Amino acid sequence: MTRTITITIACLLALLAGTAVADHDADLAFQVKESSSYTQSVVIENLMTLQLGGKCWDTVLDRKNVLQSRIAAAAGELAKYGSAVTGGDDWRQIENQRNSTPEKNRELIAARVATLKPKLHITVKVEGDDCDGPQPLWSKYLGTVARAIAAYPPKSGKALVTINVLAKAKGVKTEVSKDGSTFTITGARDIEASGWPNEIDLPFKRVSTKN
Repeated sequence: MTRTITITIACLLALLAGTAVADHDADLAFQVKESSSYTQSVVIENLMTLQLGGKCWDTVLDRKNVLQSRIAAAAGELAKYGSAVTGGDDWRQIENQRNSTPEKNRELIAARVATLKPKLHITVKVEGDDCDGPQPLWSKYLGTVARAIAAYPPKSGKALVTINVLAKAKGVKTEVSKDGSTFTITGARDIEASGWPNEIDLPFKRVSTKN
């Protein structure tokens, strides 16, 4: 009986921990919807995963901090890519069109995001609990990756990206799967290397439809 209770409590704690992370993502998406657009918010909620420490989340969710706008800008780049590969209709234009209700416009965008979800996702994993400064390196990596996806669409039709931001990492390194759909990026957390954006852009260019 004791063993069963212990396992149950452990499972509940794990579940609660997962819920807390999900709440952070939802809070960020809600704030972006209020300050920027529904399109960017639904992209953040469905096509991004930010695994940040508690103090870093406090910074991100502070409306006075520019980090939130940087994340929203990255979401905007992903929306450009999504617009191009889901029929060519501009998602932001759909959101703002006046021939339909706002609710219907949002349904149209959500449906397009849903079709793209298995093919596009960026996960950012930051080592440590804090994110110092208004422009931590992980936010720069996120923005550069989002722009690279929009500028150099992968031939595979997929861009599944994991960005690992580590204290002991040096510079930036990108590994691409053989089918050109999975990208694993390892970047320094604290010390910015000269010319690091090329270490992201060039691998995307090599597997792009524009190559």
